[in-house]
Amino acid sequence: MATIKEIAAKTGVSATTVSNVLHGRTAKVSAAKLKKVQSAIEAEKYTPNMGAALLAHSVSRIIGVIVYMDPRSNETVFEDPFTGAMIGALERKIRESGYYMMLYAAREPQEIFKLIQNWKLDGLLLFWVPTEICSVVRKKTDVPLVFIDCYFADDGLVYHNIGLDDRQGTYQMTWYLRKMGHTAIAFLADRKDPVGGDRDRLEGFMQALTDSGIKNPEKHFVPLSKDCAERTAVYNFLCADKRPFTALFFSADYYAAEALAYFQKQGLRIPEDLSIAGFDDNIYAQVVNPSLTTVYQDVFRRGCAAVDMLVKLIKKQPVEENNIRFPVRLILRDSVARISCAKRAELAR
Repeated sequence: MATIKEIAAKTGVSATTVSNVLHGRTAKVSAAKLKKVQSAIEAEKYTPNMGAALLAHSVSRIIGVIVYMDPRSNETVFEDPFTGAMIGALERKIRESGYYMMLYAAREPQEIFKLIQNWKLDGLLLFWVPTEICSVVRKKTDVPLVFIDCYFADDGLVYHNIGLDDRQGTYQMTWYLRKMGHTAIAFLADRKDPVGGDRDRLEGFMQALTDSGIKNPEKHFVPLSKDCAERTAVYNFLCADKRPFTALFFSADYYAAEALAYFQKQGLRIPEDLSIAGFDDNIYAQVVNPSLTTVYQDVFRRGCAAVDMLVKLIKKQPVEENNIRFPVRLILRDSVARISCAKRAELAR
């Protein structure tokens, strides 16, 4: 592989000019020289020596991406299609912005601090980080930070975050289920006391029930366990002969697809016997049969926005809005059926 000096000799420019092109400092490089150097770099398949770059420069052009792990039992966080889609969006935008991505899955806040201390990161993207840890990280590091899908304490600190209008998503879907004739609707999410986005989704669901005239909306919440066997016990209860609900609204397509497949194995027809809706519109929603009615979020657009915001912070450029919540929309497919008054009465007996 050619060196910077060899590329400079082949193109008739200085090594400094080649270095400037490699690091995106092209404001003072003529169009002709830029094209010549870029062609030579591509032809030689030049790859920068990252170790040397870290030693020689005050910047590394490395952006750390940390996923806070709270995995389902016997699963890794990377098995979730949402995680994969978000990481793919971040990597592409980071590369297009002239940086390198370092990916790390953390279970403890100390792991985050060690990563920051041991690597010369230009910036850091963190997602799914619990509120209390967001505060600690924000206080203990001066590296530019952008959070994704995080929620913050009212501690007077400035947080930069790319979020989602979770509450509006569940509110809209719950109203749709009501318009389809369902009154016995359950919302299923992690934990007995949901946090972060699931908490907002639960609040949107309960508000829609209240606004549509259903009393005691808290009785319509069914917590799910991280443990697959425990979730299966919940699914058994929900598909019993005397079913407590006619429609199940899951906080994530992952759970909705899992439950749909399980119910079908038990002989239930979806949506004739039981309607199911999800949230995310990931690959699971599209490959199950029937395809899943769900709430769509634009993961790619949100990932790109997070990188754009972080690059502005790295370059000390102004950021117009610190906390951006992206809109959602309903995707109506085949997993929800209209229920008649007669059917509701039959199930209630």
